[in-house]
Amino acid sequence: MKIIFGLGNPGKKYVNNRHNVGFMVLEELALKCDCQFRRRLKLSSYIAETVIGEEKVVLALPYTFMNMSGIAVSACLKYYSLGLKDCLIVYDDVDLDFAVLRFRENGSWGGHRGMESIIERTQSKSISRLRVGIGRPLLKDEPLADYVLSDFSKTERSELKDLIQRAGCGLVDWVKEGTHYVMSAYNALRP
Repeated sequence: MKIIFGLGNPGKKYVNNRHNVGFMVLEELALKCDCQFRRRLKLSSYIAETVIGEEKVVLALPYTFMNMSGIAVSACLKYYSLGLKDCLIVYDDVDLDFAVLRFRENGSWGGHRGMESIIERTQSKSISRLRVGIGRPLLKDEPLADYVLSDFSKTERSELKDLIQRAGCGLVDWVKEGTHYVMSAYNALRP
């Protein structure tokens, strides 16, 4: 069994925000796998279950808000009796150009509060992740928090569907082939 978390913020006002690209990727994958999310109070997440290849896969969207994602991640790992080797986190990254995908096997939180919360709760940096590039603000004086909580631009929206589909394919490949495979297959690709 594998579990994939998409990070974001719950609520209609955040739906199209750059910070919610993790939610967007998992929602698209759930559509592709023909499964639906259901709220699980005990897990502080919306959960969908599916099978990819021959592997049972849990898709989880924490509704704890981004900065407290670790609460949901640790609750889900405990409930499903899974270790970090069977877990992958999908989240936005301002340090990557828009539409660039980067799989990693481990690493620090890199300024991302959601990952900081997860690392703090799990007491480990050895967490596979898919970082989805959202780029940096064009205006140097725009606060980063305002930027990540803003919606994608019109130009970005025209490329967003392709980005989300590529990320979803990467998640399927991660389930079937593992982190090393997707690192070599996706990290070198440019949009």
